[in-house]
Amino acid sequence: MNPYLHKLAIIITSLWVGGLWSMLMVTTILFNKVPSSYIAGAIANDMFAAVNLFGMFSSAFLLIYGFRKENLSFIRSITLWILILMLSLILISYFGINPILENFRDNSVSKEIIESVFVSRYSTWHGIANTAFLIECFLGIFLILKIR
Repeated sequence: MNPYLHKLAIIITSLWVGGLWSMLMVTTILFNKVPSSYIAGAIANDMFAAVNLFGMFSSAFLLIYGFRKENLSFIRSITLWILILMLSLILISYFGINPILENFRDNSVSKEIIESVFVSRYSTWHGIANTAFLIECFLGIFLILKIR
C-alpha cells in the first residue's frame, strides 16, 4: 500500500476529529459572546453542517482506503465498525435530527413562542443531537488511535 495514502488517511482523520472537538469550544464561545441565541444557533447550525459534510467525505475516504489496504479482512477490524458508527451518527444527525430542529426554528416566530410552545420537544431533540455529537467526538479519539 502506498505510504502517502496512509499519511493522507492520518491527516484527514486528524482534521475531521479535530474539527469535531473544536466545535465544542467554538459553540460554547459563540453562545456566550453573541447576544442573540437565535443568531448564534444559526451560525452554529451552518458550522455543524460543514463539519458533517467533511465527516461524510472523510469517512467515505477512510472506508475506501481501509478496504484497499486490508481487502475483506477490513470487515473484522474495529476501525471499520468505528467508521460505520460515526458515519451513522453523522447521517442521523444531518438528515434526521437537524431537519427536525430547523423545523422548530422555522415554525417559531419569536423566542417567546419557542420557549412557551416547543420548549420540551426542542430541548429533547437538542439533547439527542448533543449526545450523538459527543459520542461521535469520543469515537473519533479511538479512530485516530486505530488509524495511525
